[in-house]
Amino acid sequence: MENKKYLLDANIIIKIWNECSYIIKAIEDAEGVDFKISKHIAGELSTKEFKEFNGVPVLTNKFLKLLDHIIESNSCSIKENLSSNVDIRYDYKKNIYYINENKLSKNDYELICICNNKEYTLVTDDKKIQRSAKIILGNDSVLSFYEFIEELRAYYNIEKL
Repeated sequence: MENKKYLLDANIIIKIWNECSYIIKAIEDAEGVDFKISKHIAGELSTKEFKEFNGVPVLTNKFLKLLDHIIESNSCSIKENLSSNVDIRYDYKKNIYYINENKLSKNDYELICICNNKEYTLVTDDKKIQRSAKIILGNDSVLSFYEFIEELRAYYNIEKL
């Protein structure tokens, strides 16, 4: 299998932290596979990962392990080259995107934008993001947590999953 990059949503990172924290190291040690998180997702996660140490707020070790995987996203528009059955609207007052009536936050929409160039496979368990991403990116470009784990196990010989 060719080199593969995954873009992980916040719910996936939290699930990894809670259920199988060794996956991050396993991916880093495996050849041909990598994961990234967007800067905005890192920002969401960091607010939950401050701990007090001698009266000083510091980030947890599990968050610090993500620092090399954070990517900056460029502003994007995915309206070009869409099929006619895709309706994307933005409500400026609510700061919400609608993709075929699925409501998405700006950060959720950004995840789909990042993956639109086909460099990344989006991994999320959020049903609205999954439905919207499959409409725009196609079924093969979106995975749930368990599909992600199975793919790692099958293609990258990451056994301890």
